[in-house]
Amino acid sequence: MLFTESIQSWRDWGRVFQSIPAFTPLAREICRWEGLPWAELTPLTPGTNGVFRCGEAVLKIFFPKESGLDPALDFSTELAAAQQAASWGVPTPPVLAHGCLQDKYRFYYIATRYSPGKEAGPWLRDAAPAQQAAFVERLRQLLPQLHRPTQALPRRDLRQEARVNFRLEKLAPSLREEVLARLEGLPLEPAVLTHGDLTGENLLVQEDGSFVVIDWADAHLAPAWYELGPLAFELLAGEGRLWRQLAAGAEELFVERLLDCLCLHDFGPDFLTNLAHRQGRAGFQSLGEVAECLRSQFASGGGG
Repeated sequence: MLFTESIQSWRDWGRVFQSIPAFTPLAREICRWEGLPWAELTPLTPGTNGVFRCGEAVLKIFFPKESGLDPALDFSTELAAAQQAASWGVPTPPVLAHGCLQDKYRFYYIATRYSPGKEAGPWLRDAAPAQQAAFVERLRQLLPQLHRPTQALPRRDLRQEARVNFRLEKLAPSLREEVLARLEGLPLEPAVLTHGDLTGENLLVQEDGSFVVIDWADAHLAPAWYELGPLAFELLAGEGRLWRQLAAGAEELFVERLLDCLCLHDFGPDFLTNLAHRQGRAGFQSLGEVAECLRSQFASGGGG
């Protein structure tokens, strides 16, 4: 037995998923089986799964179903999205190996090439205005390259998933009612490949200012505007000048599509509560309040 920890709940997984001693025997066997050079594991930015650097590779080991969730969909989605994006020329680390190892538990895994670089969130905060502008321009060029129809991912009922999103409980009842009402009228076609989590952690900036996209676990077939929430609130951190550049003169349309994203995205309620907190508000009561706040972001130089 390679993995000796006990996983009977999500709390158990959260206790061990970053543990290098716990995962080293399993990772060593994956490398042996796949013919990848072995190197001692080092930690990478934690997420949901066990993610470690192993020399020139990154190993992602998915949670087992004994954690309480089924990893099969996450694994197949991430693998299909990463491979599809790479085939379109999207800058993303190539997949070196993937599979499933039956040990004490059944562990799915994906190995990709390690990409050096700085996480885009901290990089943008420290970058000069000209560097920031060049970054956003690269981002504007990337999105049409990514947002294309594909058969690689299964279709999901995003509207129904949004209706029953447990995060809605974080919102004021009046706002929750408006979010659900707007959700019903949203046009969800055409559906294209979206990364779903283009945050400051999931773009790595290289020395020449170019970037690499990592972590496709939240990819969806969705309208292109599904991408806007993580971009606007996490990656660009509400920075009005960068929002204006990304909107490219269509600021009111940007606000409307961002409102749509807030209603459909898995983390839409979190974006709303975090935005209210940054604005020093107890919380929003209506989408009208949210819209005015978004418009004020465009008028500001920063994120409030």
